[in-house]
Amino acid sequence: MSEHQDRPADAAETAPDSGDTSDEAKGSSRRKRITLIIVAIVVVAAVVGGVLWYLHARQFATTDDAFIGGDVVRVSAQEAGALIAVPVTSNQQVQAGDVLARIDDAALQAELALRQAQLAQARTAMGEAEAGIAEAQAALAGAQSNAAGAQVTAQNARTKADRYAALVDETGQTSISRQTNDDTQAAADEAEAAATAAATQVKTAESRVAAAEAQAASAKANIKAAEANVAATQVSVDHTTITAPIDGQVVQNNVNLGSYVAAGTQLMAIVPNDLYVTANFKETQIADIHPGQAVDITIDAFPDVDFSGTVVSIQNGAGQAFQLLPPQNATGNFVKVVQRVPVRISIDKPSLADYPIGPGMSVLPRIHLDD
Repeated sequence: MSEHQDRPADAAETAPDSGDTSDEAKGSSRRKRITLIIVAIVVVAAVVGGVLWYLHARQFATTDDAFIGGDVVRVSAQEAGALIAVPVTSNQQVQAGDVLARIDDAALQAELALRQAQLAQARTAMGEAEAGIAEAQAALAGAQSNAAGAQVTAQNARTKADRYAALVDETGQTSISRQTNDDTQAAADEAEAAATAAATQVKTAESRVAAAEAQAASAKANIKAAEANVAATQVSVDHTTITAPIDGQVVQNNVNLGSYVAAGTQLMAIVPNDLYVTANFKETQIADIHPGQAVDITIDAFPDVDFSGTVVSIQNGAGQAFQLLPPQNATGNFVKVVQRVPVRISIDKPSLADYPIGPGMSVLPRIHLDD
């Protein structure tokens, strides 16, 4: 009896277990449905988000291949010598015209004084040549006057001689003495000889005028040469004072007071205040980019600052075409690679003067294609 009584008890204990199993199955099914719903919601949200992102992103063109650019000026010495002053230091702001360095110009100043003295001598010689021209011209005028008088005298003497000769007939009878006729003929010959000599003196005086003018021309040429020498030496003297060609910041100061520099030695560089962005976009993006479009600029050094700019220009050609050794694809195997085209972007605001930003720093530009 005890065994029969135990079996119903076991059956009674087993009955509740079946109910628990059914509840667990229902809970598992419910969890699956909830999981599927959540997954479906996530998928739908992802799709909607992707579509919205695409519709938004297609309005912009961006690239991470971008950096700050600037027309950095390399300052070099144009004359050799020892530096007697270097009034600027690295990272110092300078204005155009500020003195960056001075080279000892003692030797050049001495040469300049010599050139100026040579110029003064040339100008003195020019004054003497001009005086010689005036003197030669006066002598020529006197000779021409004498020649004119001698010519008149010779003509009168010859006319008188001819008149006397006409008074002598063929038989030798004459109303004047033969001696008088001979004297008249001799006087005419003498007057003509004097006229010829006076004409020769005119030619001599003309030659002297020409010589004086040639001397003056030579003196004038010497003045120009002396002036050129003075100007060239003055340029060399001016080059010993090295000034900033632009506004900007001094960087890479390579010299100190007392250093000896040769012509062409780079002393320092100046980073201009007017910087820009060079963004290398894929060639497949260029069709939608044009000058004048607004640009959002994020500079890695200042990610919390919203910079803005404008597309200035697009280079006509991919960057690789302007390398020292551009690729030649006419031979061998060829693998097509999307090329990059440099786009220049201005930085309009805020002012870069408030931030230590310079060439080479990384930038993330975003161009508004709908502008």
